[in-house]
Amino acid sequence: MLRYLTPEERKRLFKAAGQSNDIYARRDSAIIRGLYFSAERVGEFALMTVGDAEAALADKYHFIPKENRKGGKRDHSVYVTLGLSKALRDLLEVRILITGEEKPAKTAPLLVSRQSTDRPMTVRSIELRLKKWAIAAGLTDKFSPHWLRHTRAIDIMRRSKAADPRGVVKAALGHNSIASTGVYTGVLREDVENTLDDLDRHQGNRITRAELRRRFDRRHNDD
Repeated sequence: MLRYLTPEERKRLFKAAGQSNDIYARRDSAIIRGLYFSAERVGEFALMTVGDAEAALADKYHFIPKENRKGGKRDHSVYVTLGLSKALRDLLEVRILITGEEKPAKTAPLLVSRQSTDRPMTVRSIELRLKKWAIAAGLTDKFSPHWLRHTRAIDIMRRSKAADPRGVVKAALGHNSIASTGVYTGVLREDVENTLDDLDRHQGNRITRAELRRRFDRRHNDD
């Protein structure tokens, strides 16, 4: 599992997009946070309407119909946490600032295109905008929005106190099979790096009591 962000990298990405007052930067910041906290695929998130966002805030669940999902087999619902709630409210507010529409139609796209407020942002546009912020945050240019879904899953696995963390990830991401969730149980790159660094720091550094005695005697004999 390489396509994810460490907690420190995620903070850098959030900060890079969130520190600008530009209206489109504010929109991008909310998209980044929305994708992370929802763990939705970018294609699902891009299809959200104003009515969907408002209903999600009211119901505490974002409903995704199966026709909007990969494979189109099952409906899915995403629990609206505080982080996701803030992201959705920000997107609704930014939409008003971009379009000037105080009361848009419920079916109007939440993420509007620069070219036309009647059309949603394309997945490609979202990918390009978010890659820009990833590079600004000093991350790899291979970053894609899907990394945020992986990152959320890994963070759940690490922080969950449930008896079955994999089951929590499966439900949160809407996987059809628990086998799909198995990838998040693998060894993470920072765990490998930290273990090897720790090994190198301590390798050969242990000193026997006899050696400590010899060093003590040497210091005192030198005096």
